[in-house]
Amino acid sequence: MTDNTKQEQELDISLDKTKAMIEEHKHAKNFYWLNGIEEYLQHRNHPQLDVFQDIKKVILYANPWALKNCVMREIERGETELTQEWVNIIMAKFIDYKHVNHRKLLRYMCHCIDDEYLRTASIWSIKWQEKANVNDHFSRGQVLSKLWMIDQFNELFGKELGTVVHYGGWYATIAQLLFEHFEIEKYWNLEIDADCIGISEHFNRVQHQNEWQFKASMQDCDSLEYKNGGFDTWVQNRHDETISINVKPNLIINTSCEHMTDSWFHNLPDGMLVCLQTNDYFDNPQHSNCVHGVDEAKQKYPMSTLYYEGEIDTELYNRFMLIGKK
Repeated sequence: MTDNTKQEQELDISLDKTKAMIEEHKHAKNFYWLNGIEEYLQHRNHPQLDVFQDIKKVILYANPWALKNCVMREIERGETELTQEWVNIIMAKFIDYKHVNHRKLLRYMCHCIDDEYLRTASIWSIKWQEKANVNDHFSRGQVLSKLWMIDQFNELFGKELGTVVHYGGWYATIAQLLFEHFEIEKYWNLEIDADCIGISEHFNRVQHQNEWQFKASMQDCDSLEYKNGGFDTWVQNRHDETISINVKPNLIINTSCEHMTDSWFHNLPDGMLVCLQTNDYFDNPQHSNCVHGVDEAKQKYPMSTLYYEGEIDTELYNRFMLIGKK
């Protein structure tokens, strides 16, 4: 074998490895919402966290020991009409099974893990998986930030939150966890994205069907006008009629400050209780109003009474939170 031939073979092997690494990265990235679900289960100290972690290791990294654990659990359960599908999912990276998607994976997780929030997400994904951005919404940073907010609410407030208005609440999956921890009279999700209206109401369908305990409204939060401590918003009723409702919030949540101007804050009545989050993720082209740190956030959003200030590292960026009265 000549030196040139040997070098060509080594180059081919190197290229094959590189291609394999690229494919591995693409596959892992497609399901990186698993990192956010892991944060949620860790936060709950869920008794089946080890089961989830085996699933994550198999799906993302093709870990053979985790695969063994998953297969043994299916053997112990006994064969059902879905056993072949479950085995295809957990062996996807070993047998080149290309049909795993968010909906199937969530369904399999609910088969293995007893958790109401995951079941809600699974049912929701059946209808919305093609329209809902599951990866971004359940990313580690998104989930970690919302759980952090809940922890601080538990420290600062009693059980009653009254009427909560979430500015730019996206799919409002956090509302389910707030309903679980607190007594909420009404929860409003104000969104400028029309697609988020139906998506968020379906995720919170139990409260939505309970006399609109949860309701989404298409609204530009930067131009919201308050009068006598409330604002008017317009929604569709069951007869497809547009009606006006006056909302008087007890708590404003804005976890999307980086997407808005500062007008939403300046338009709030003095004394309004606010929880806001922003970040230093300047590289994200969708972010138009980031800050460099919590001190800059305090200058941008001055509170008459500040109950909490803090920051967390989400690995991709730093997240900052203020809770207080304007």
